[in-house]
Amino acid sequence: MVASQPCIRCGECAPACPAGVHPQRVLAALRREAPDEAQSLGLNDCTGCAACDAHCPSAIPLAALFAAARDELRLARQRSDFSAASRVRYTQREARLARAREEQAVERERQRAANASAQAVAAALARSRARRKPAPRDGA
Repeated sequence: MVASQPCIRCGECAPACPAGVHPQRVLAALRREAPDEAQSLGLNDCTGCAACDAHCPSAIPLAALFAAARDELRLARQRSDFSAASRVRYTQREARLARAREEQAVERERQRAANASAQAVAAALARSRARRKPAPRDGA
């Protein structure tokens, strides 16, 4: 995440920061790849004024490193948000498809029942017609 440059841990960057961030601690957290710790130490409070850069005897570009780390964290958060939104959309789609399958099954059952009823009515009518049909007359 952060390029290795020698920090002599002099602490001269801390009093120079107008936001009250302790850049040395934030840098150490970023080098340990502990972004949550870096944020809790004030990574997002950094104004990017580069006053710490001017006071750093090791010439570490702290403001640029912090800006890059903030950008990286923002992108990670966006990817996470996108992933969560995709999961929600997928879950909703699956629920919608399940409802559609259920509705189709109910409609098929209704059609089957209607067809069975229609067949029963047709059979009853056929029996009724058969009973009413006059018997053929012999020799007529």
